[in-house]
Amino acid sequence: MKRKLMLLLACLFVGIGLVTAQTQTITGVVISEEDGQPVIGASVLVKGTQIGAITNVDGDFTLLNVPSSAKTLQVSFVGMQTQEVAIRPTVKVILKTDSEVLDEVVVTGYGVTKKAAFTGAATTLGAGKIESKNDANPIKALEGTIPGLQMSVGSGQPGAPATIYIRGRNSLNSGTQPLYVVDGVQYFADAVGVRSSEGQEVSPLASLNSNDIESITVLKDATATSIYGARAANGVIVITTKKGKSGKPQVNFTAKVGFETMPSYTNRYKLTNTTQNQELAIEALLNGYADFGPESTFGYYNQILGLGLPYDKTGAWDFYDAFTSLVGNGGENDGYWLSKAKEYGYDTNWIDEVTRTGLVQEYGFDISGGGNSENAPKYYVSMNYMNEEAFIIGKDLERYSFRFNLEHAPSKYVKYGVNSSLSYTKTNMGSGGGYMSDPITMAYMMNPMNPVRTENGEWNWDTSYAGYNPVAQRSENGDKGTAKQYRAVLSPFVQLNFTDKIFWNTRASIDALILDEFGYWSFMQPQGLDMRGMGENNTTVNTQFSITNTLNYIDTWKDKHHVNFLLGQEGQKINMKQAYLAGSNYPVDYLNEVSNAAVPGSAATYQYNLLLCSFFANAQYDYNDKYYLSGSFRYDGSSRFGSNNRWAPFWSVGAKYRISNEAFMENTKDWLTNLTLRMSYGTSGNQEVGDQTTKNSWYASRNLFGFGYNYNNLPGMAHEQFGNPDLKWEQTNKFNVGVDISLFNRLNIELDYYNHRTKDMVFAVPVSMTTGLSSYYKNIGELANSGFEASLNALLITTKDWKWDITLTGAFNKNEVKKLSTPDPIEGSIQITEVGHPIYQFKMKEYAGVDPDTGDALWYKNETGNETTANYNAAAKRYLGDPNPDFAGSISTGLSWKGIDLAVQLNYSLGAKIYGNNLHYDEQLGGSFYQNFTEYVYDNRWQKPGDVTDVPRLTTESNYANSASSRFLMDGDYLKIRSISLGYTLPKSLLEKTFIRSCRVFMNAENVYTFCADNYRGFDPASVTPDGVQFWNYPAPRSFMFGVNLGF
Repeated sequence: MKRKLMLLLACLFVGIGLVTAQTQTITGVVISEEDGQPVIGASVLVKGTQIGAITNVDGDFTLLNVPSSAKTLQVSFVGMQTQEVAIRPTVKVILKTDSEVLDEVVVTGYGVTKKAAFTGAATTLGAGKIESKNDANPIKALEGTIPGLQMSVGSGQPGAPATIYIRGRNSLNSGTQPLYVVDGVQYFADAVGVRSSEGQEVSPLASLNSNDIESITVLKDATATSIYGARAANGVIVITTKKGKSGKPQVNFTAKVGFETMPSYTNRYKLTNTTQNQELAIEALLNGYADFGPESTFGYYNQILGLGLPYDKTGAWDFYDAFTSLVGNGGENDGYWLSKAKEYGYDTNWIDEVTRTGLVQEYGFDISGGGNSENAPKYYVSMNYMNEEAFIIGKDLERYSFRFNLEHAPSKYVKYGVNSSLSYTKTNMGSGGGYMSDPITMAYMMNPMNPVRTENGEWNWDTSYAGYNPVAQRSENGDKGTAKQYRAVLSPFVQLNFTDKIFWNTRASIDALILDEFGYWSFMQPQGLDMRGMGENNTTVNTQFSITNTLNYIDTWKDKHHVNFLLGQEGQKINMKQAYLAGSNYPVDYLNEVSNAAVPGSAATYQYNLLLCSFFANAQYDYNDKYYLSGSFRYDGSSRFGSNNRWAPFWSVGAKYRISNEAFMENTKDWLTNLTLRMSYGTSGNQEVGDQTTKNSWYASRNLFGFGYNYNNLPGMAHEQFGNPDLKWEQTNKFNVGVDISLFNRLNIELDYYNHRTKDMVFAVPVSMTTGLSSYYKNIGELANSGFEASLNALLITTKDWKWDITLTGAFNKNEVKKLSTPDPIEGSIQITEVGHPIYQFKMKEYAGVDPDTGDALWYKNETGNETTANYNAAAKRYLGDPNPDFAGSISTGLSWKGIDLAVQLNYSLGAKIYGNNLHYDEQLGGSFYQNFTEYVYDNRWQKPGDVTDVPRLTTESNYANSASSRFLMDGDYLKIRSISLGYTLPKSLLEKTFIRSCRVFMNAENVYTFCADNYRGFDPASVTPDGVQFWNYPAPRSFMFGVNLGF
């Protein structure tokens, strides 16, 4: 019995020993590479099991009963790179931030490619740089940061659209904007607005919350874009939103409060005060009388009105005073502005009156997580509220947004998920009527002697601008112009993993955008008063449905050969419905719904449909991380085109050679981290052919007939567009060669040369007017863009406490028209489109300054040479540059010390020309003496013989001095302090006993100051439209935001 008991105990101890030998205890710590601090709440999972732990306040973790067969730990944390490390009894894990991860992958066509294997040209912007910007439109974070991307924002309206050219403009008459892709599906991003031709438009991109964005990748060359086929000629911008990660829930709250103001601008463009205005007007009146005597403004009206005033300064002062009674509305007490200004001290700064310090606030909340198991669902949920009160009265934006992203892999064979978002954006755009009714425009037309309100406190309608009062017009009962965007995006997907190398993915998408616009011309302006108010309501519903199916095969063998094959099919349907209603003659001025109008106006409905079907393939191969090849093919069919050319192929090939990985480069490893050559060639298409201001371009190849015509009370239709069954896609052939260099793991250089050639450009070719129409669409034109891009990033200091880096970017693009629809150029008064020259080539009469003896304007007489003439009509036109910069880019730097971080971005542009079309009015020389003048005219006008200046002699009489010429052509060079960000992150040691995981306080400033050329007169040379023609552009605001980010 005793021997049996001893045997039983021995077996028990051996069994316990065997069990113990099969498990182990693992301990370790997780720290951040960026600051060396412990990472609290990181998820540590034994790969292939359900065993896991969460790091404590010291970053420590302990794993019990880990099977001895387990080999790998998977460590993850929100905002950091997930890492896999080998199991040891004691483990130290260092996590990198996501900003570094972004540099390691490129989000491209239908997937993610490792940057090391990517043969194309693309640039990625991380979440940190996107979140630090203040604008409601997150795409504006790209300004200056992406080499080869030219951004023009013609309006400072909150959430305003941006015009973007990637490597130049690739078409003359068709679509020029890039394709936007959000989380793998096309995103409707075209500027919308029933009065978009008048500058009243909004961007659907403003419905995106910048805090939801993980990265923005700009795809440039054929390798990167050809997989998108008919939509990618103008480049592709891929936006990836945040997703959940393994680990316990992470909660973040961000609050921002700040203000925006009128930006600083040159004194040359500021307006004169009352004293200066009177001096200039009197000078112009006396000069006009000296030239034309009784036929002058002074002489003629002095006689007609029976004033009998002397023709001297005193008489001119009295005449100006009396003449103002003819300018306003003709009321009983109107006019005599000079006397009233003297009596009441009127000296109105109308720019100050139409601007303000606008309050800006934004609050965001997000929660993300995913449990400790590989099979646990991963989620990201966010809510955001933004309210931007613009610095111009009557304009602001309010936005609510919600996002829910989910991914779940219940087994190794299936993964599914959804990306979804909801948003509501309300934009107040002020009144309609175009530039001339904008508050900024009106301010430049207003006389400083005109008060906003009369001495009795009532609105003043006796003004120099036809009785308009921009402050009254934007008061409570003034004009209205609102746009409400309701947007919903739902994109579910499912992935089936047949093996660990072959998987199928299906993604569907519904993108619905409802735009509800209301406009009202009120009793507070002359046109509205004449109609007793005019109201309009426009509703546009855009819906986009798509489904994408892909089959992937990814494999590696012998650790040297790597392949990635993709086959895909995609279908897309876009529908747009629009309803418009207008009416006038309101019974009261404060109830402005269109249904209250007594006189019906126009009413119309429209519906458009567009279909696109596609098949595509992509292949990537690399050998031993040295030699890389890629190729793509796509076959698109679009309903835009006729039966003869409905389908078209697009393709690309690319290659890459990593020289630094060769054996003969082994001796350079200690200083040459990377040396890689890249090359690609391919084609991409543009299906947005024809006039993009109307949706008829969706049917550019069709015969179109318009209904609703009435002849002798009989309904009818009319032929409105010729069809062309041979009309086809515009095609851009893209060549790119580049080199990537990394030195000492500190200096990274990327250089690219590209050459794009667009052929089959669509033109409206003239036809005989006897046909009843003036033109039809035909593929006939050609256009070329070539250029050079450079990016340099240097890590100057990196220690435990200090980190300092600097990034320089720059790009040059040469644009050239190769073929037009006819041998003749397309010429206007200041620009010409001509073979052998760039788009928007300036060609005009060249200004030669002022005759020092007479003060008359001079122009160069011939196309070459220095002979001048005072006869405007005798002067010849000359080629005088173009709006394309010779070189443009940015300088940015980031500095951190312990918990303090500082980031600064400077944007620059050199060599561009800007034509000030607004200066015809703003720099008037006395023809509208009752309005206002600029400081530039006051300081530089010719006054006496011998004066050497560029501003001619003032006069009230008509002449050609303000006609189109290079007098208003300016240098567009600038250096802008684009943004400054300063923050402080509290040490985790201060927070470890609280429920707060992290805390950062910060300040973001934008458009701080712009240094511009000495001859520039305007608000902001960076805000001029791409054609280089400056109007009264609503400048981008100078803004300051103060905030806090809390993590729990």
